[in-house]
Formats: sequence, structure tokens, C-alpha cells
Amino acid sequence: MPDLFAYLEYRDYLKDAYEARRKQQPFFSYRFIGNKVGMDSSYLTRLFQKKLHLGDDLVDRMASAFGPTGEALEYFRNLVAFNKARNEVQARVFHERLAKLRGVGYQVVREDQSEYFSNWIHVALRSLLDYRPFDGDYDALGAELSPPVSGEDAKRAVFLLERLGMARRTERGYEILDQHLHSGDNWNTEAIKTFQKTTMELASRSLDTVPASDRDVSTMTMNIDASTLGALKVLVREFQENVAKLVENAPGSDRVYHMNIQLFPLTRRTGESS
Repeated sequence: MPDLFAYLEYRDYLKDAYEARRKQQPFFSYRFIGNKVGMDSSYLTRLFQKKLHLGDDLVDRMASAFGPTGEALEYFRNLVAFNKARNEVQARVFHERLAKLRGVGYQVVREDQSEYFSNWIHVALRSLLDYRPFDGDYDALGAELSPPVSGEDAKRAVFLLERLGMARRTERGYEILDQHLHSGDNWNTEAIKTFQKTTMELASRSLDTVPASDRDVSTMTMNIDASTLGALKVLVREFQENVAKLVENAPGSDRVYHMNIQLFPLTRRTGESS
């Protein structure tokens, strides 16, 4: 059976699980599932084709037909809700629940910690201090950033991390608290936009200052519709989670990287005003 926790689209999981189960148990047909769940076979066909969603009253019954229990059942419920989310805020709430169930825990940055995103130096140093022993030499610490910053800027950033409860001084240097941070949806989006603009400028700078062997910058231009855009956003979230799991299992760190994923329109929809 396919791994439910590897999916971010519940209908893909159901289709794959059906095909796998059908090979092992020929009686596991559309009619069998329909009788067990309470739907006709045409409903199941359209569900697998992503032409409709499961009704709220059918979610647990469908799960019982395919077998998820415990955390897997909870994941399936949230997976359905994630795919049925009516807006980006709802989608992010359910996505965070899915991430936790998949073993990728995110700590949402509180509104009183929003200063963290006011400067890229705070974010970079938080990651750097996670693996670099620190002996109090702020000039050397600042010089390791790219582009380098002054010792005073590095010192202010480290003190801010302590003040916000994101780092704690130890004998070795600093212990970073809450490995994965998420901006959340409940506070100043202007702060996030400013941070993202800065990181995009740093990415642009890297084209001239960082050897191609130490970076990866690529672009794609494509024609899509609204439904495809939603599917692409799901793929981006899944990719980010896989990246988080990959770096968690890395044997050691020797450098801080920042990754931007940028997906934006180059044209307006027909009839859309400027």
C-alpha cells in the first residue's frame, strides 16, 4: 500500500491505494467501495478524476474502507480539509497540521517576534549559530556572512535572537530554539514582504558574486489556469517539507543557504484591469 504521509492530494492517494489493493484483492472494486461507503461507482470515478470532493459525511467512511487508523486517520482527515480549503489562510492552517503529522514541526513566529524578519542578518545568524561554535568574536561572526556585516551589526542581531527567545547562550556558543520557523498569517504582511524583497535582492547579487558550482538559479515560464496554479502551490509546499526533512538528516553543516521559490504571473487575465 502507498504511504499516505507522502501525499498532499487525498484523491491521488485513494486512486493509488485502490490500484494497489485491487491487485492483491480482486474483490476490492468500485462497487465494493461504493457499498461500504455509501456512494455509487460513478461518484468514485469522478472523485478519482478530481472532478469533485468527498462530502464531510463520507470522509471517515472512506477512510474505513482503505484502512487508515490513528495518526494516519487524522492525517487523512486534515488532508481532505487541506484540499477543500476555500482560501490561502485555511489551506495554511491544515498544511501546518499535516506537516506536524508528517514529522516536520513548524513554530509560528509570534507577532511580538516580528522584528526577526526585519533584517536578513537575524535569519542568517540564527542558522549559522546552530552549528558554529561561538567564542564572543562578533567581528569574525559578521565576516562569515555573505555579504559580510560589521561586528556591531552581528552583535545586535545575536542580542535580538536572545531577546526574542529564539536562541540561548550555552558553554559551546548558542543553542537555537525551534528549528523550523513559519511566519503564520496573523501579523504584519508588510514585514514579510520586505524580508522577501531583501532575499530576492541577495539572490540577484549571488549571480555575480557566487560561483555557479555553489548556487542553483533556474527559471521557467509556462501557461497555466487557476486550477493548475493551486496544484503548483501544493507541489511547492510538498517540496519545502521534503527539503526540511532532508536538511534535518544532514550529517553536518558548514554553510548557511537561503532558498527562494518564486511563482508569479507575467500577464493579466483577459479582461482584468491593471
